[in-house]
Amino acid sequence: MSDVVLLNPPLVRLNNPARLMVEAGFIIIAALLPAFVHSMGWNGAVLLPMHWTVLLAGLVFGPLGGFAAGLLSPLVSYAISGLPAAAMLLPMTLETATYGLGSGVFRKLKLNVYVSTFLAMIAGRLVYTFTFLFLGRISTSILAFWQKAFMPGLVSALIMLLALPLLASAMGNILQQRHDTVQKN
Repeated sequence: MSDVVLLNPPLVRLNNPARLMVEAGFIIIAALLPAFVHSMGWNGAVLLPMHWTVLLAGLVFGPLGGFAAGLLSPLVSYAISGLPAAAMLLPMTLETATYGLGSGVFRKLKLNVYVSTFLAMIAGRLVYTFTFLFLGRISTSILAFWQKAFMPGLVSALIMLLALPLLASAMGNILQQRHDTVQKN
């Protein structure tokens, strides 16, 4: 696989039932993972279970697919399991919607998948912070807020930054090849 295809795989359009099913799968997985993580006694703030799938949806399907996954996943998760907690639902929904939209927009701008992932992660965290500021729910300094809110998930974020671009490249290429094969037949 060439470096160009690895760093800038084709975005996959949501234009057939199979791809829509993959998108629905992203949303369902993102909605169920937090409940699974919590049922195992693991810390969601450390593992960031929903973030993975939402970012991946944007990297593979672009802005629309990423935004849909980011907007719907926390709402579906809350309806199924009560997670995230009601007080976290709005900030997390806006954060994940930004992750999905941002990763898709940055990919559509032809930025490579690593840069797109990084910028989307920063944008999502900024939206999360601004939401807490707007709601008046930050009683410490911004630096203290960031340390409490983001440090637990730093290792997961670094792993996402390394792994998601590879997954997105592989998925995007597989979905595109399947589409190309169907078109030829």
